Amino acid sequence: MASTIHLEGTTLEGGGQLLRIAIGLSSLTQTPLNITNIRGKRSRGGGLKAQHLTSVQWLAQASNAQLSGAGLKSKEITFAPSTKESKTEKYLKCDTQISQDTPGSINLVFQAILPYILFSGAKYSVKVRISGGTNVSNSPSYDYISQVLLPTLSLIGIAEIKSQVHSRGWSQGGTTLGSITYTVTPLTQPLPGFTLTTRGDIKSVKATILAPKACEEHFKNELNVMFDRRGTAIFGDRESEIDISFEDSLHDKRFYLLLVATTTTGVKLGRDWLYDRGVKAGKLEMVLSSMAKKVFGDLIAEIEHGGCADEFLRDQLVVFQALAKGRSEVDGGRRKGVLVEPSLHAKTAQWVVNEMIGVEFDDDGACKGIGFGSEDEDETIEEEELRQSFAILDVAQAR
Repeated sequence: MASTIHLEGTTLEGGGQLLRIAIGLSSLTQTPLNITNIRGKRSRGGGLKAQHLTSVQWLAQASNAQLSGAGLKSKEITFAPSTKESKTEKYLKCDTQISQDTPGSINLVFQAILPYILFSGAKYSVKVRISGGTNVSNSPSYDYISQVLLPTLSLIGIAEIKSQVHSRGWSQGGTTLGSITYTVTPLTQPLPGFTLTTRGDIKSVKATILAPKACEEHFKNELNVMFDRRGTAIFGDRESEIDISFEDSLHDKRFYLLLVATTTTGVKLGRDWLYDRGVKAGKLEMVLSSMAKKVFGDLIAEIEHGGCADEFLRDQLVVFQALAKGRSEVDGGRRKGVLVEPSLHAKTAQWVVNEMIGVEFDDDGACKGIGFGSEDEDETIEEEELRQSFAILDVAQAR
């Protein structure tokens, strides 16, 4: 039995990401885990919210883990997966349903369980339907996941993950429950090390608007004005490809905007805003204008640094870098010649994978993954080092 790893929940960002990554890695590696002061830097006392509890309980069932201390608002849990038997087939063989009674973020639950499903060794595609919130404050939206994260996972060597939103669930304008089905094909061999270091030029931008039907035309006009004013900052002097889609949010206080830039190498950069401020009577025009200006400004800042991942994507790729076979690198960009520092979320993710599986990241956003799923993970890393050494030697001799 491996020694129990203890993680202090207030480390770095001190939120739910630490928990999600740690529990996922614990489930995969069958490493006992104890986490204290869970979400200790969050307001209202921290502890497990519904979406965190849902993730922990599902992973405990799937990995046949002994789970203690788990409950709403719990600040400490112990998670000990079985080293003899898991329930992977029971929980992944048929369509899987994960239900929440509140609009807890569907996509944070999905993030927590995705590495386990992908690296589980299952021989069949898995459909997982999750209920809860699709558009929730301080959480990635369904639109961001489907337009930025999932295409990027395909880019790094993971089979296409399909998504279908059945209904929207909101934390704004009165809470409502929605549901999404994700179809995941587990890996049949270790994920090869990958590099996202060549961005290319911006070739297109897709805008996704969710807002009351009555303001569709006005919102589109605001975006067209911004494309006219700031299009050069996005496309330079190249021809621009612009697509604007609109969906009725079905409530006069629900506003969401996502902009996704796609490059000639397939890189996706996204920025969004789920409007979480009051909408005063007669001030709707100001709301739409401020949303367009802010999201455009945020996207242009991501484009200007020249990197291959936006601020919010970078931390979501950390666990895949750590589990891949050999070296993986994600270029986070540079500003004024200086590397863009990883966000606190990214630093937290990097800290967790180092504590859990001993993977260290360098300043370039690169690490040497463990090759999870190989017959001998330590041996695969040594083989990769030898391969790279011989490659360098061959180049030197050729010169």
